[in-house]
Amino acid sequence: MSALIEAAARLQAVLWREAEIAGTAPLATLGALMEEKREALLALSRLGPPENAAERAALRGMMAAAEENGMVLGAVADALGTVRDRLRRDLAQAADPGTYGPQGSAFPGPRRKPLRHTLAASLDHTA
Repeated sequence: MSALIEAAARLQAVLWREAEIAGTAPLATLGALMEEKREALLALSRLGPPENAAERAALRGMMAAAEENGMVLGAVADALGTVRDRLRRDLAQAADPGTYGPQGSAFPGPRRKPLRHTLAASLDHTA
């Protein structure tokens, strides 16, 4: 087996592992796989172009794994973005002190909820 085929197989294996655990693994595990993927890609890039059909087939397999990996990681990134946006919206609503009285009324009266100015300022500071 040529060095190019071995390097492509190594990278393909890392890509498959990363895609398999992308939605469930802790970030530290994904970080370690990203480093392993970087090393495997660097090793592959040092070998030059494929010289025969077997090497081209190994690269095609690796590229298919890379495409699937990219789609999975894109879906994870989209899901995290949705959670982030929802959390920001919910925090903004929870911390909104309001401009008017209860239920947006411009008329003064007893408040049914305590003022949330302190909470709003605290969340704004940490966000």
